[in-house]
Amino acid sequence: MERMYYYDSYKRSFTANVIDASFVNGYYEIILDETYFYPESGGQPADTGTIDGIKVDNVVLKNNKVIHMLKEIPKNKSVFCEIDWEKRFDNMQQHSGQHLLSAVFYKLYNAETESFSIGDDCSHITLTNNNLSESELAVAEEEANKIIYSNLPISTYFVDNKELAKLPLRKKPKVNENIRIVEIKDIDYSPCGGTHVKSLGEIGLIKIRNYEKSKKGIRIEFLCGLRAIKDYNVKNNCINMLISLLSVKEDEILDKVNKLFLENKELKKELNKMKENILLYEAEKLISESIDLKKYKLVTKTFNDRDLKELRTLSQIVTKEKGIVCILCSISKNANIVISRSEDVNININSFFNSVLDIIDGNGGGNQKMCQGCGKVENIDRALEKAIDIISNY
Repeated sequence: MERMYYYDSYKRSFTANVIDASFVNGYYEIILDETYFYPESGGQPADTGTIDGIKVDNVVLKNNKVIHMLKEIPKNKSVFCEIDWEKRFDNMQQHSGQHLLSAVFYKLYNAETESFSIGDDCSHITLTNNNLSESELAVAEEEANKIIYSNLPISTYFVDNKELAKLPLRKKPKVNENIRIVEIKDIDYSPCGGTHVKSLGEIGLIKIRNYEKSKKGIRIEFLCGLRAIKDYNVKNNCINMLISLLSVKEDEILDKVNKLFLENKELKKELNKMKENILLYEAEKLISESIDLKKYKLVTKTFNDRDLKELRTLSQIVTKEKGIVCILCSISKNANIVISRSEDVNININSFFNSVLDIIDGNGGGNQKMCQGCGKVENIDRALEKAIDIISNY
């Protein structure tokens, strides 16, 4: 079969003949006598589109054959095929942009590209040199975009071994025959089977969005063409919203946000201190209202809309006093319960806590001194009564 995408990346529709079809794992695997559909390989995703109006879910390479995966089988031998052009052109922009960016990194910093991939949201390259600084990445990005403005042609062609030896390749080919070269005139010569734009101007622009260093190298996240423009629009909208929200100029946003962050941090400290004081006051009140069981005092209270963490904190404050057993409950969407004791009280809370949880179909656990859990609201009163009864008769 002929892989026509090697020769024309811009073909959006074509007619071909079905020469084989089989049903494997829920898909019809269709082989055409020739195809412009690109199969997933070399870091570039597969094309999608339709064959006789039937959606092409994936295109893969098996045994050197391009397999088109469909949920239905075409009725005709001669089929009309349409490629999803928006996705195809996006992949072309990303892939050509990667070649240029990799060439620039190699030229400026002798950083080779170890791997490349086009994702749904962004593209990535991993460079072997992990010593690059943020400023050096910015220099490479600017250089790549300057070269784009030259609008140099991008060409593809096959070479034999004799012709290959004459080319200043950036990387060695992974195959020994049918070697296809993607050339950016005077800039880059790389073996590649992917689809590419015809000239650098069609890449539009390249934007490095993020990077991450590791022992193996540096992984760079980048966007090309329309993806970069969409990303810019999102960020520009965010900036404009912040300008409006904070009533500042664009160059004042960072200072304003840092100031708000510090103010918020201080307010949280003050709020936490106030909460601590409130909990101390509540604990004192609960202890003053405790039930005297002779051996120890029993503190019990049911709250509305109080989370488990706050119940636990309040319980810990109460049981800092000697001779106290504390049962605190809270009712909201679920029922929360915390049972704890003072250090000097000889009761193993864990020994009976599951029997209390069973009443509310709850989950939880703990240790001899404190247990916590949550369950259904319906029987929380019964669970509380059972806990009080057990503790009273301990």
